[in-house]
Amino acid sequence: MFKFSLTRRYIPAITLLVIFIISSHIVINQIVSDNKELAKIINISGKQRMLSQRLIIIGYMYYENILKKNELKQILHEIKTAHNYLRTKVFNDRLKELYFGKNGLDKHLKEYLKQFEDLLYYTNPIFLKSARKDSTAILKQLDTIVKEYEKYANGKVKEATQVEFYIMLLTLFILFLEVMFIFRPAAIAIEKNTQELLKSKEYEETVIESNNNAIIAIDWSGRITTFNKKAVEIFGFSKEEMIGKRNLLKIIPDEYKQAHLKASTNYLKTGISCGVLGKTHELKGLRKDGSTFDIRISFGAKYKIKGAIVVANISDITKEKEQHALMIQQSKLASLGEMMGNIAHQWRQPLSIISTAASSIKLEKEYNILTDEKLENKLNTIMKNINYLSQTIEDFINFFRISKEKTSFLVGNVLLKSQHILKDVFKTNNIQIFTNYNENTTISYYGYENELSQVIINILNN
Repeated sequence: MFKFSLTRRYIPAITLLVIFIISSHIVINQIVSDNKELAKIINISGKQRMLSQRLIIIGYMYYENILKKNELKQILHEIKTAHNYLRTKVFNDRLKELYFGKNGLDKHLKEYLKQFEDLLYYTNPIFLKSARKDSTAILKQLDTIVKEYEKYANGKVKEATQVEFYIMLLTLFILFLEVMFIFRPAAIAIEKNTQELLKSKEYEETVIESNNNAIIAIDWSGRITTFNKKAVEIFGFSKEEMIGKRNLLKIIPDEYKQAHLKASTNYLKTGISCGVLGKTHELKGLRKDGSTFDIRISFGAKYKIKGAIVVANISDITKEKEQHALMIQQSKLASLGEMMGNIAHQWRQPLSIISTAASSIKLEKEYNILTDEKLENKLNTIMKNINYLSQTIEDFINFFRISKEKTSFLVGNVLLKSQHILKDVFKTNNIQIFTNYNENTTISYYGYENELSQVIINILNN
């Protein structure tokens, strides 16, 4: 009756927990799916912007060299394909207005591309001049749309986070109800029945044998007195091979045997613990087939002369370790994604400047208005931004390089560099950072500089 009642009480508790796990899984999958689609949309819209700039350059190249015709056609095709795709991803009224409003991108882009189609057909420079005049407005519209997609993406992430937060609150409430009305009464019932079973043979079957952990006990002589079913399952030895024998060393790896012999011998003789009792330890266990695995073990004991008992409670944590490693890997991937996003923010403006300078050189060269001084200035601008891009990559590599050696460094420099890495992300999201420390303070610290910088960046990202 007790087993049936306890099982019946646990069924709704387990069911609610399963519902939470499934709900969380669905939410996470939806977040991942939405992020993938939005990342694709933002990437395509950004690519469309770059292609629209390149279209001018290729147009001039085609006008000089008809062999560039296929390349011009290819770019036109890519822009049209990207635009047709993005026209199907209009998620809100703002995007609808940007695309299909009175002065929307859909109309302007078609007119813009029509000028290049006419150029292909008539080979008349008047279409290039007209396209050049319209390109600035087109680029501004594309920039606005990219930002709107990013704003929409951030909103979706916030919505998903809120849903996840509400699920967490609901789960905590459910767990509270389970503790009050299921687990607490069940715990009281277990305690009552345990006391009744202490004087009967059913104790081992109901408490020890039904335990989800391995229970192993030894007496004052070192003989194994308890080796439950879970111990048989985990270690691979049968009860007949272990109970009544001094075979405990068969499940202890070589690296622990000397320490075990010394501690157990001392306790069984004197009752003095070496400090392991009452604590939980993560060690290795040894199976019958010779393989080792991760375990979590705690010890309990009762001492009297020629009557000492030591009990070990052991759980196999192999899967738990694997899940922990998976979570760490997922965290690393998330950090990598954030790093790539930061790099993209850092690169966007320099790339635009380089592209504009290159287009300007080409155009001024065509009209014979390019002086040596202007050329040098524009080339210097290009090189300056190229060096900036290179330095950005170097900064990120240095900040995310894992170092095993401690060094002495200035904390203020780490704070400044961390803010520098994220400055474009904050600027895009209209976030200001207010600091309350002196940038010239020479407080130094001996430790791992990159790890501190990663902690600061994670805090700011969150």
